Amino acid sequence: MSSTQRVLFLGATGYVGGTVLWRLLQHPRAADLQITALVRDPAKAKKLEAFGVVPVVGDKANLDLLEALAKDADVVFSVADSDDVSAMKATLAGAKSRFGSTGRPTIYIHTSGAGVIADPVNGAHQNSPTWDDLDEAQMATIAPTQLHRPVDLELLHADDEGYIKSYIILPTTVWGIPTGALVDGGIQNWQNSMVNFLLSPSLARGQGGMVGEGQNVWNNVEVNELAHFYMILYDAVMANEKTAHGRVGLYFAENGAYELREACAVIARVLFEHGKGASPTPTAFTGEEIGPVGILIGSNTKCTASRARALGWRPTKSTRAMLNSITEVTMKLAGLEDSA
Repeated sequence: MSSTQRVLFLGATGYVGGTVLWRLLQHPRAADLQITALVRDPAKAKKLEAFGVVPVVGDKANLDLLEALAKDADVVFSVADSDDVSAMKATLAGAKSRFGSTGRPTIYIHTSGAGVIADPVNGAHQNSPTWDDLDEAQMATIAPTQLHRPVDLELLHADDEGYIKSYIILPTTVWGIPTGALVDGGIQNWQNSMVNFLLSPSLARGQGGMVGEGQNVWNNVEVNELAHFYMILYDAVMANEKTAHGRVGLYFAENGAYELREACAVIARVLFEHGKGASPTPTAFTGEEIGPVGILIGSNTKCTASRARALGWRPTKSTRAMLNSITEVTMKLAGLEDSA
């Protein structure tokens, strides 16, 4: 293997993906990395060139392109759509072809999500199991029908066959505002999707809302600390071929937990204080108001990131910081900053 490591990066302009890419660009070995990024927007692709990234304009619907890019990659960072089975199959086909010609498995670091353990309780309670990623027997019971699991299983089957080594990261609620030149340059999306899902229907109805009684529990992780874990995992993989992969290589990312109604109360308060909500107390969305995403938001997703911490990851930003951040994000997304 040459000293240059060829990296394929999927999701370079996204909220999490851009944060991970910025960390990778600052890695001590960055000069030895040839990073190729698949990007839909030609203008953003052009901007990425200034950071030494080789952009390829296209999207994951171009399966032949995905396969060709993966065939040429030593490492894949997949921080994009975690539910596109066709795109994953195409990427794995490229990795399999590479293995056939080189005999070397592709390192595949993939972003799934804690939705794989979501227990849909419609915000009614928090009495669901807590999952520990070091409990291999428990993790093996994740149902194939769970959110994100079909894509994860494609990776696990490929790892079983030996032509990739898969490392699957399962973020919980990701929060915070990413920082760095990719955000400053308008390349990367800064928005938090969880707040988006809750804020849009709240603004439409003129009242902060929640799913059911909002008593369900989610864990959470700050976006910059999550990106730091990707680098810790990447370094561990590069240093030790025995780093857990495949069916035991599932890594939750969390640092604390919250009840949904706590987050929703922040949004309701901000809207009320700025004349955009009828009450500072959130009320239950109807199914029509929140849509299908309400099933996930109203679920329990309780977990412990034991594997990540075993690798030395030490996040410090907790639930209190998350709730404080929701105020800032809500004001930015609702255009309330000028009236503060």
